[in-house]
Amino acid sequence: MAKKWPQFVTKDLPETDAGAAEMQRRWETYDREMKAIIAAGGVHQDDDGWWVDDATGELIGPDPEIERPIQSEDLKRMQSAKDVLPPSVLEGIAEARRSRGRPSLENPKQHINIRLDADLIARLKADGPGWQSRANNLLRKAVGM
Repeated sequence: MAKKWPQFVTKDLPETDAGAAEMQRRWETYDREMKAIIAAGGVHQDDDGWWVDDATGELIGPDPEIERPIQSEDLKRMQSAKDVLPPSVLEGIAEARRSRGRPSLENPKQHINIRLDADLIARLKADGPGWQSRANNLLRKAVGM
């Protein structure tokens, strides 16, 4: 049976002062348990900052410093990306956001709900992926388009 390694799970915590206090408590526990494993030896750190069991190659967990919750002192030292990045990088980020996703179509298809017989749908799907486009083409032919 594999060892049960320390975990630092926070997705269940509310965004409240009590949640922040519980996150800090969980991190301190995780930090203490990970430091004990590291001090005992038989582990190494990979390029991503994760600790790995030397004997099994099993991932133990990320370095506690990576998982450390942000403290108020950290927040005070943080700067806006606009203050620290060159304008060319910010422009590149803005351009990437604008160009994400599929380009807009001149005449986009409309989403509708339609009830069809199950055997008809099964026959359309039997020809594989793209059945909705084939159904669209069949309807266009049926109405003379």
